[in-house]
Amino acid sequence: MSPDGKLRLRAIRDGRRIGGVRVENPRPQAAQVLVGRSVEDAVKLVPALFSLCSHAQGIAATAACVVAGAPTLARAEPWAEERALATEAAQEHLWRLMLDWPRIFGHKPRSDRFAELHRRLAKLGDARAAYELGGDLLDLVVVELLTGFFAAREPSGLREFVERARRGGSIGAALADLIEMGSSTPEGEAVPLLPALAAGAWAHELGGVPSADFCAAPTLFGRAHETGVLPRHAGSMMVRSLLTHRHRIAARLFARVIDLSDCASRLRHPLASDMPRLVDAAPLGEHAGLACVETARGLLMHAVRLDGERIAEYAIVAPTEWNFHADGPFVREGCGWEADSEEEAMRRLKALALSLDPCIEYEIVFEDAPGA
Repeated sequence: MSPDGKLRLRAIRDGRRIGGVRVENPRPQAAQVLVGRSVEDAVKLVPALFSLCSHAQGIAATAACVVAGAPTLARAEPWAEERALATEAAQEHLWRLMLDWPRIFGHKPRSDRFAELHRRLAKLGDARAAYELGGDLLDLVVVELLTGFFAAREPSGLREFVERARRGGSIGAALADLIEMGSSTPEGEAVPLLPALAAGAWAHELGGVPSADFCAAPTLFGRAHETGVLPRHAGSMMVRSLLTHRHRIAARLFARVIDLSDCASRLRHPLASDMPRLVDAAPLGEHAGLACVETARGLLMHAVRLDGERIAEYAIVAPTEWNFHADGPFVREGCGWEADSEEEAMRRLKALALSLDPCIEYEIVFEDAPGA
């Protein structure tokens, strides 16, 4: 366990080859502090437990308790839930797209522009302001992040993709750098993408409030899965093309841009019929409920069992535990390839970690293989 509370990602080197990866996740089971509290106190406390995605956590807690039968609790209006989640996800995406991704490849971060948009999102007012800001975010994608990329037709191949991406835009440049880095899909079969299951299907699969062991290392049908922007947008033509060409990290980055566009559309039309809902909830047995919320990082699940007006059991399954599972996408894709230098290997591992976007601070360290 990492003594400083960081997610520690250990890459095992054998000469030029990265032969294995280990994940040390020290995050405690925060849900346990809710057991024994009143429903009202627990729902108020949940957002304060998490520095990231606090709105999503609060919405999930409320939805789970309501469907479990909490008598004095009510959810917000559906449009308000959708707008709050879209706003929070847009803030997370902008942080990654405008600050973190450019830095990996030595491009200048868009700090001032990010600060302006983040401030507007934080102070978002009425529906008119949300509509206008949504339009500005859509323009940001086309004009600033991927300048020159969009044309009358899709790129005919990777070479044209790179050429078009290089024409301008900070994320276009990062996409080109990722592709020129080489294939990022591991030698073995990639981790399956988490399907979009309804809360009722998850309730049937879980059979009750999940255990602490499941929350720390979740699986579906006995296998680790990937959650997040890639499963949500794997059907998009350009994302699918990048996956076909074995550029999985670049596919995630492109999918994040698409997801930002979706967030912008939700700000303009929170309950559009062509957009899947971000919140779903279902009973999980007697006096128990499950809420599923799609966040910037992927699927967040809250499960609760009530004893009267108090919390008898509580469980939270977060996206980081899916993506940094011992047999998850970071572990599978973080090894089985060679790099000419430690700097090159570190850049690829950082890009992989950023594409999976853990919600706690992390550190990548190298270890030499025994006998190396």
